[in-house]
Amino acid sequence: MHIRWFICTFASLFIINSKSMRSFFNINPDTAGFFTSMLCAIHCSSIPVLISLGLLSSSSWLHNHMIDWVVIGIGILIATYSLIGDYLKLHKNLTPLLMAGLGFVFLFLGMIEHHGWMLVFSVVGGLLVASSHLYNHRIGRFSRVKAI
Repeated sequence: MHIRWFICTFASLFIINSKSMRSFFNINPDTAGFFTSMLCAIHCSSIPVLISLGLLSSSSWLHNHMIDWVVIGIGILIATYSLIGDYLKLHKNLTPLLMAGLGFVFLFLGMIEHHGWMLVFSVVGGLLVASSHLYNHRIGRFSRVKAI
């Protein structure tokens, strides 16, 4: 339990600090947000299938809801930094913010609804947040080119 907490805390602190992220990984926050959201969608769609096939125990650490909340929290921090920053500095387009907001609403509904629709809400939410980062990156890049 303590090792997982340390890894999650260290990873979240390292990912959130954008200067160290840019210098060490040489990626922008939209890329980090996209990959975090896609990992969330893959995790939310594959874990129930693996449990139902008997390939994974329901008591596995991958089926722990605390990990889900930590990943959603990291996603919110990255989305806040990336999407609001680009909105204010570059493009003034609300579409990525609305897409991410709707995606996080679906993720919260997926976490609250533990039966039936959890899989659908979680996967749709993760894909919406990932799509918002892709769209934000695209219009941000277009805004930079247009400004030059």
